[in-house]
Amino acid sequence: MTASPTNPMAVTTAWEAWTALWNGELQLAADLVTEDCTVRFGAAVPGGDGLRGPAELARFIADFRALRPGLRYRLDGPAITDGTEAAIRWSARSGTGTPKSGIDVLRLTPDGRIAEVWSVTGERTFPTG
Repeated sequence: MTASPTNPMAVTTAWEAWTALWNGELQLAADLVTEDCTVRFGAAVPGGDGLRGPAELARFIADFRALRPGLRYRLDGPAITDGTEAAIRWSARSGTGTPKSGIDVLRLTPDGRIAEVWSVTGERTFPTG
């Protein structure tokens, strides 16, 4: 069976892999994101909007994590999806830094790969209850 972003399991798999990628499993980038994948961080990450494809994304994440020892991301709740885009809340904590939360929106291809991401990070954590 071919994965489809309208399939809730494909959406869940994409989110779990996206989180694992940001938790340091950099080898996932090659299969997870398209060659022309774009991540849109906005003003929060200077130069981040220029990233393209799995190699640049993996390199960016490696550099980002190197400055934040012990950084761990987790998903906070289920994804909300319309079949081609999916949004979810997340939180992150490093061994030394302040906890942060954010919301990411993924645009998925018909085969369940990530083609575009919008990521918004806040300076505080969201309530999870």
